[in-house]
Amino acid sequence: MLLEPLDFLARLAALVPPPRAHLTRYHGAFAAASALRAAIAPSGRGRGARHTEGAAKRPAPKHAAMTWMQRLKRVFAIDIERCRRCGGKLKVIASIEDPSLIERILARLRPPAEDETAAPFAARAPPQPLLL
Repeated sequence: MLLEPLDFLARLAALVPPPRAHLTRYHGAFAAASALRAAIAPSGRGRGARHTEGAAKRPAPKHAAMTWMQRLKRVFAIDIERCRRCGGKLKVIASIEDPSLIERILARLRPPAEDETAAPFAARAPPQPLLL
């Protein structure tokens, strides 16, 4: 089958689904209007669902996203949930995310330089001659 480039693109574009369209369709017992769906679906929803007081409460999600403290512990082995001295539980009271404020805080924590005008490599030894 030989197609012109424009014809090929037209056929290819016809395969792209419209925006916000469901790509999976359920039939039979898994269909949304099925009376059996409530009995087999994990959510318990469907036409045959029993509406009771207990059903109004949603169960807790099985998967919760990791906090940034848990991510630091997992990736960098930094445990900031426990105190290094006593092993007690720590509580985060603030999170600083403004870059200019972070720079100001770090500038105050750095030790003052001995000589700001000195060359950065002044403490380095002179180069040695190559031995052949």
